[in-house]
Amino acid sequence: MCFQPSLINLPSVVITKLLGVADFRSILVLQKVCSGFRNFIEDICPETHLKSISITFSLDFIYISMDPFLDWSIDVEYRKQENGCSVQYGMNKEHFRMNHDLLNIFLNDFQVNLKNQKENLELLRISFEFFLEGFLLGIKEVLESRESALKVRELEFEVKNQEEVMSVLPYVGSKSLNKISISSPDYLVDLEMDQIVQLEQWRNVKELEMFNCVVSEPLTSFSHFRRSKLCVQSISSEDLFMLKEAFLASPNFESSTIKYKLFEENIFLTQLFGDPVIQGRDSWAFPYEDSDQSIQLTHFSNQTFCFSRVKSCLISKFCDKLDKNYC
Repeated sequence: MCFQPSLINLPSVVITKLLGVADFRSILVLQKVCSGFRNFIEDICPETHLKSISITFSLDFIYISMDPFLDWSIDVEYRKQENGCSVQYGMNKEHFRMNHDLLNIFLNDFQVNLKNQKENLELLRISFEFFLEGFLLGIKEVLESRESALKVRELEFEVKNQEEVMSVLPYVGSKSLNKISISSPDYLVDLEMDQIVQLEQWRNVKELEMFNCVVSEPLTSFSHFRRSKLCVQSISSEDLFMLKEAFLASPNFESSTIKYKLFEENIFLTQLFGDPVIQGRDSWAFPYEDSDQSIQLTHFSNQTFCFSRVKSCLISKFCDKLDKNYC
């Protein structure tokens, strides 16, 4: 009788070596061979070497792209079906999972895939197109289950509320995080941030970009960034003075662009900062001590204040450049 070799019947040491050289797509497929093989993979946790992960949550599906080679070469779609859900890897045939919940299948896979991710993720992108009941708790539990915090250099959120950000941000490494981007699928959403700004991750991050979100938190919570872009409900003359002092005290500050809905000019800027450095422009310069550089503050007609660090001798040219970008 001829013996037909089977992968599952190979010695465990052989399977371990095969998984050690398998690419990430192969490991994903092997997890679906059978429960025994999936349990074996979960036990040995082959390192994933992922660079970026992008997840989109919609009403009837979850779509995840994983990038081990910076080419977004791996994608998986989990789609809700009658009496279960389907899972499709790239252009391969769908696998139907009878009586399985869409979210549970995704979270189980996500936990396995992240369990032994030791390298820094260059990017983790999460988009909430639709709220899925149980996801916030589920993603929190996945991230908390790791032996150490997930290391991410850049976090991108597309959210509608603070809770969606808080399901992820507290559970990534604060020392590795360099940039946070927050946007909303809706236009100019009022985003509460009272919990976010208390996090160590927020205090340590160097860059911030916010789009389609309006914040009302005190601007002291936004004064430590090296680079930042945001929109605020209101800004006052005292806020501008506080930011100017904070930026002058920061050796790493580069730029901050602040759009506003209301400007409370309770003290005229000319009284606070003196005459503009260039006639006919709302632009002021504040020199660093013992340096040839200055903080440039410019007020644009499209309800934008821009702080920038520039060489003092180039202020006029820099104003011309800003005019082209913001006017």
